[in-house]
Amino acid sequence: MVNVDDAYYPHTVALEVTLACNMRCLHCGSYATGQNRKKALSLAEWKKVIDDLKQLKAQFITLSGGEPFMYKQWRELIKYIRRAPEAKASLISNGYSITEDDIIFMKKQGVSHIGLSLDGDQTVHDYIRQTPGSFQKVLETARLCQKHDFSFSVVTSINQINYTIREELLGIILEHKIKNWQVQVVNSFGRAGKNRESMLISHEQYAQLVHDISRWQNEQKGRVRIMPADSIGYCHPLTDDMLEGAEWQGCNAGKFVIGIESNGNVKGCLSLQHDDFKAGNVRERSLIDIWNDDACFAYTRQYDHTRMCGACSTCSDGKRCQAGCMAIAHSVHGTIYENGYCYKTIMEKMRHKRNAA
Repeated sequence: MVNVDDAYYPHTVALEVTLACNMRCLHCGSYATGQNRKKALSLAEWKKVIDDLKQLKAQFITLSGGEPFMYKQWRELIKYIRRAPEAKASLISNGYSITEDDIIFMKKQGVSHIGLSLDGDQTVHDYIRQTPGSFQKVLETARLCQKHDFSFSVVTSINQINYTIREELLGIILEHKIKNWQVQVVNSFGRAGKNRESMLISHEQYAQLVHDISRWQNEQKGRVRIMPADSIGYCHPLTDDMLEGAEWQGCNAGKFVIGIESNGNVKGCLSLQHDDFKAGNVRERSLIDIWNDDACFAYTRQYDHTRMCGACSTCSDGKRCQAGCMAIAHSVHGTIYENGYCYKTIMEKMRHKRNAA
């Protein structure tokens, strides 16, 4: 857990080692295709990035994509990260092309964890992922992780397509004895933005999802750890309790989180897709210099509370919350100063509506 009183350092890092992917998911925030970005970093350049991250005391380094297993030298990067035992390595994958040998390799190298995407039952998952057979493949990968006692979680992105089968999703998690489940809400970047009307859940659905996650956590305690992502909150007793005691203190992008795209662009978080969030490029300036320049991450380090708008402008927790998850706020509203996907605000509006009736 990050102590927000600490000096800024990249506690959690995501490396988009490739934008190439073997799926065309309808909700992909990166709009990943079969091709990497132009002028992608070489293996040597990635190693320099990792060297700088180690100097900056990075603790968790995740290989992401696209699909990281499409990056041919992913094993070399894992080995290089693990040369410094204080830096933990992990991966996020769609689980489609992972082999048993890959899992054996990851465990042997001390990879701490892998996140596997699961977005529905067979019909819904394969449709969202636009890849027939992907549901069975990710479950097969989960079984291989269990066979080799390799730590993994399942990650579900809730959207209009799978919202109505969320209870069935829990059933799948329990049936397959999956112990860690991360639930998040789709933002409006990439393909999800293009398919916005059929992707984004309503505020009322969002509030119900929060209630469901809280109930699931209580009912399934000891069977599965259910973890809401940063897109779910904020500053309400119910959501604070769901975060396992980690009180929300604003978006950590550029404060304790950093992302590097495969072309070397640096962002406070890989979910911040817009170029406005580009802090620099590692080919033009060292990652250490970029990180140590507060102006590069002014959107969080120098957050201007006076610009908050909508319900956030009058919220008593505005200064602490800073409009919640910045990726959700910006992708939906086009600003980092308002976030309608806030449980506290939604519940207050629903209460006022009932009282006025």
